Amino acid sequence: MIKIKFFALIAVFSAVICSSSTALAENAKPTGLENPLKTEMQALDSAFKNLITSLMLNNLSAIEEPFHEVHKAKHKTEEALERKEIVLPKNNDKVAEFIKIDHEFHHQLEVLIKASGKGDLKKVQKVTHELLDTCIQCHTKFRNL
Repeated sequence: MIKIKFFALIAVFSAVICSSSTALAENAKPTGLENPLKTEMQALDSAFKNLITSLMLNNLSAIEEPFHEVHKAKHKTEEALERKEIVLPKNNDKVAEFIKIDHEFHHQLEVLIKASGKGDLKKVQKVTHELLDTCIQCHTKFRNL
């Protein structure tokens, strides 16, 4: 019963994140043609959909691969933030806080990948929940709802 509740909670979080992940990025406008934050959010969207499916199918070995694209996209986002090419839709004066949250989030992604590689389902579930909570908190703080 607890597993079913967990997966239902994950499905709800996933739906929220999937529907809103690119909205934050769409409002963050870099000066160049490419929007690196949008690209990163799209990669996260895809990786999280795979994560949820992998959890439901108890296929932890399938979790890691899509997060490599997220990692690649992160570097472009960091560069754009350093050049001040990204304007956050809300609380743009708190870019340093956004960067800190993003750094912690990506550290947690590493924890998730390690746990999935070890086949530690309970740790993967726990970290997934924490990551999705962070997504919601970040979107609430930096995205116009």
